[in-house]
Amino acid sequence: MKKENFLLLAKKYEEGTCTPEEKAAVETFFDKMQEQSSEHQISDEKGDVILNKILLELQVKPKKYSIRKALRIAAVLVTGLTIAFTAAKFIFKPKEITQITAKGEKKEIYLEDGSVIVLNSNSSVTYPEEFETTRNIQLTGQAYFKVFRDVKRPFIVQTHDVKVRVLGTSFDINSYNHHDTKVSVITGKVEVTSPTGKKVQITKNQQADLIKNSDLQISAENSDDKIAWISNTIILKNTKLSETVKIIENWYNVDIVIEDQELNDLTISGKFKDEKLENVLESIAYLKQLKINYKTKNQIIIRKQTK
Repeated sequence: MKKENFLLLAKKYEEGTCTPEEKAAVETFFDKMQEQSSEHQISDEKGDVILNKILLELQVKPKKYSIRKALRIAAVLVTGLTIAFTAAKFIFKPKEITQITAKGEKKEIYLEDGSVIVLNSNSSVTYPEEFETTRNIQLTGQAYFKVFRDVKRPFIVQTHDVKVRVLGTSFDINSYNHHDTKVSVITGKVEVTSPTGKKVQITKNQQADLIKNSDLQISAENSDDKIAWISNTIILKNTKLSETVKIIENWYNVDIVIEDQELNDLTISGKFKDEKLENVLESIAYLKQLKINYKTKNQIIIRKQTK
């Protein structure tokens, strides 16, 4: 019998609306519960007092139940409530929500606890519609978090490789699969855990980098630069061309091929606010003596400049 059917049957029994067959089934269950009960025996007189108090609380006119029948009903109701709570915990598990951004798109997300997420291009977050004892978030890509302080419910962000735990603060996680994960704190303090279990704490103007084949490394960084993308600003500081290309692809929804692989490690520095794609590429080409070719509007090739 399914749990919900059992609970309905118990309710019908208590209300006296069972069919004779249902009543027989319930009372057989009562008997088996009583046989297995490890409770101490109590007198009929004491049982009547307890039963009448319960009925009075419920504002129900007392019925002439025997103590044996009262114990049977109590047993099934307690069992029913236990099943109900267990089932409810499973059935009413908070609905999960996934928010996704395409290349060239950003999205602001408001959580039920008052926290805010700004999701960068080509990224996704998954979170429960309502938080319980912890506020768990799954992140792919990059996002800025402004967390509402709640000391009783830690805010935990899990990426493909690191876990970030906070109580109330603001921070940025850059966790695209094409480069090492970076966690930057804007205000407050966060704890970052690596796949090896190593934990570090960082505060404003600090960044924790998960270096491949290594572990977390802490560096001093300008926190405001790490969230410049929120105000449509690209900041490059000795950024490899291979990584710069990935940033531009996500930002402008294009596909770029670096024809000569030795160009991947060229480093680029610059700041571009609300710039058109053509201006960004022309600046990079001028600085590094590169040539930009457009196969189509959205398919671009970067190659060495020929003499």
